[in-house]
Amino acid sequence: MRMKHDGIAFSVAALLAIFGSLNAYAHGGEQHGDAVYGHPGQAKDVTRTIKILASDYAFDPTVLNFAKGETIRFVVSNASKRMHELTIGDAETQMAHRKSMAQMADMKHDEGEHEMPNNAVHVKPGETRELIWTFTSSGELQFACNYPGHSDLGMEGKISVK
Repeated sequence: MRMKHDGIAFSVAALLAIFGSLNAYAHGGEQHGDAVYGHPGQAKDVTRTIKILASDYAFDPTVLNFAKGETIRFVVSNASKRMHELTIGDAETQMAHRKSMAQMADMKHDEGEHEMPNNAVHVKPGETRELIWTFTSSGELQFACNYPGHSDLGMEGKISVK
C-alpha cells in the first residue's frame, strides 16, 4: 500500500519499519518480544523453581543449568537496601539493557515511567518477585542486575542451557 501526501509517496511497510527501528533504539534494544534464547513462560508450564538472593552487589547462586525447553520460575528476593533487577539474556542483550539503564539512571523503575522488558524483573529492597522464563535454545546466557555499576561490581551470573 502506498500513500501520497503533497507529492511524496510513502510505503506503509517502509514507515512501519522505520518506526519499529526507532522504537527498538528508544528502548536500547531491550527484549520486548520473543528472543532467540527464550520467551516469558506460563505458570502452568513451570518445571522448576529457582530461588535467587540479591544482596548489595551479588546474586546467590551465580551458576545455573537448564535443559532446552524448560520453563523456570525465578523467585528473586532482595536482601539489600538498594533497588535491583534480574535480567536474562545473552551478552548482547545484557549490554543493550545496561546502556539503556544508564541513560535512565534518574528514573524510578517499575513505577510506570517506562516499559519493562519481558526478560527482566525489578525488585525493591525487602521485596520478592517472580519471573517465569522458557528457554527455547541451547547456549550460554547471563543473568545480571543492570542498574548502573551493579554488574561491574559482580552482580551477574551464568546460565547454561543444554
